[in-house]
Amino acid sequence: MFALTTLVAVSFSIGSFRIEESERPFLYAVLLWIILVFSALSGLSRSFVKEQEAGTMDILKLSARPQAVFLGKLFFNLTMLGALGLIIVPAFILLMGYKIKFPGCFAAIMVTGGLGLGAGTTLVAAMIAQADARGALFSALSFPLLLPLVITAIKGSERAAYGISAAGWPEVKIATAYAVIMITVSLLLFPLIWEE
Repeated sequence: MFALTTLVAVSFSIGSFRIEESERPFLYAVLLWIILVFSALSGLSRSFVKEQEAGTMDILKLSARPQAVFLGKLFFNLTMLGALGLIIVPAFILLMGYKIKFPGCFAAIMVTGGLGLGAGTTLVAAMIAQADARGALFSALSFPLLLPLVITAIKGSERAAYGISAAGWPEVKIATAYAVIMITVSLLLFPLIWEE
């Protein structure tokens, strides 16, 4: 609901401004990723909080390996992000009249950006699960971690909308590398976080 409300508010607000045709791809890419990131941050912070509040974290620690718990939470967060993307991205394209000249590149940056977003937020959610000020702490830790990914995703979405040809889709490669690094580092660090 947060994402849909934000999308509708943005589409009505932007509709009242005259925007140069050449500036639309960049502006729309920024708005799309802002909606996706803030929607993800509002929902994914509770990945590990449920276990903490219900008191089932100790049972999980005894019955499953840390990497299995992390991968399960990551899969859940990616499923949530995928559902969010399937609703928000087509609605954004329709409401804003977002013209994409390279749909393959756009789809690839959405998938790889979502994978990196899910990996980064899952690790941060594990770190702040036992803290008192979870909401503020989650955002404060997530933004610096996700900033390179968001900038890359915005640039890749802009490139796909403009139709600028680039050999090998560099932003997709960077977003993929980011996701792989985040998942690898998370699998290495998560046992330390989980046992604390």
